[in-house]
Amino acid sequence: MLLRILQASIEELKENGVKFTMDSLAKRLGISKRTLYETVSSKEDVIGLVIEHVFADVKEKQQAILEDSSLSTAEKLRELFNVVPAYVDVLDYRRISDIKKSYPKMHESILVHIESDWEPTIRLLEQGMQEGVIRSCNLVVLKMLLCEIFEQLLNGTILIQNEISYEHALKEMIGIILEGILTREKEEAK
Repeated sequence: MLLRILQASIEELKENGVKFTMDSLAKRLGISKRTLYETVSSKEDVIGLVIEHVFADVKEKQQAILEDSSLSTAEKLRELFNVVPAYVDVLDYRRISDIKKSYPKMHESILVHIESDWEPTIRLLEQGMQEGVIRSCNLVVLKMLLCEIFEQLLNGTILIQNEISYEHALKEMIGIILEGILTREKEEAK
């Protein structure tokens, strides 16, 4: 039943954002609201279920990248930072601002997810430094920078104003982080 609720909730969020109602969710599921409340206690729980699912998907994709022996360290880093969650349209920046306004605890949960479980990524970055694939840098500062990037992407105000998709902005930002902003010719001229 929980999986059915999750799938229906994703559809409700796609169509109506956080303004969906428990009535509309129950109707989509073909059950009574009472039956729905026997499984989930509130709309906030439903949104939390979707958030947990989205971040579990990200973790699963990241783990697959980390375990892929066919990828070099540099390829793993690029792919790792460019993971786009399933249902990115459900928790895109427009939805996140609605969640922030209406469900601040859920928004805080999103930020906690962004800032946690960096250990495998840090180990990969350290490996990249040992291999000479990436230059030595302070990983605390890099993590702080990357977390801020992800949080700003979810804020989305600037992206909306400039009609830039989440996926495009993510690729650009990570490209800038990994490649820098200097051209190779200018860099070599130093």
